[in-house]
Amino acid sequence: MFVPMSSRGGGPRSAGTDGSDHAFRQTVDTKYKKAAVARRNLMKTLRMLFAYYPLAGAFAVGPALATGVELDAHTAPFAALAVVGLACAALASRDAAAKTFEPKRLRRITKLLAFIGFFNLVGGVAARVLAHEDKRMAWVFATFVTRASFLKNLSPGNVYPFAVSLELLLEIVGVVIPLGAVALAHALALYAETKTN
Repeated sequence: MFVPMSSRGGGPRSAGTDGSDHAFRQTVDTKYKKAAVARRNLMKTLRMLFAYYPLAGAFAVGPALATGVELDAHTAPFAALAVVGLACAALASRDAAAKTFEPKRLRRITKLLAFIGFFNLVGGVAARVLAHEDKRMAWVFATFVTRASFLKNLSPGNVYPFAVSLELLLEIVGVVIPLGAVALAHALALYAETKTN
């Protein structure tokens, strides 16, 4: 015989209660809910970095290799930082996914990601000012696009403004996403510390 539960509105009510004690029943504490949301959002942010760093590295190195331009002080550091950033994102992702983690370590790794992004942005702006035009990443990218294009009248000068915009966008994204990871890691660490206290 099936007896419906009283919480579903059809069964007998427990003895000693009239149902008005619902506010005092056991619920999940909000700090655990907030920690779960922060962890989920941090994992999403770190997944964005897994897409960003290979793209940034490919932008720095791919066109240079395809056009025969040597990797130099203007392109190699950006590719190296993309590899380091990808490794740091993997470490942060592993730490954030673990049931128990070191909050200080997670904060340090995400701050390192933000520093890498900031260094990329400053380095990119400095390279656009200091480097000779044909050594700039955007110019190498523009040359690559014109060589790979089927349009005969397309020149690197036509593509260069787009390439500079794309390069700057990649550099800005490389700062914004890690800053979001820093904030989320900080929130997750705070919730984790209040759970243990």
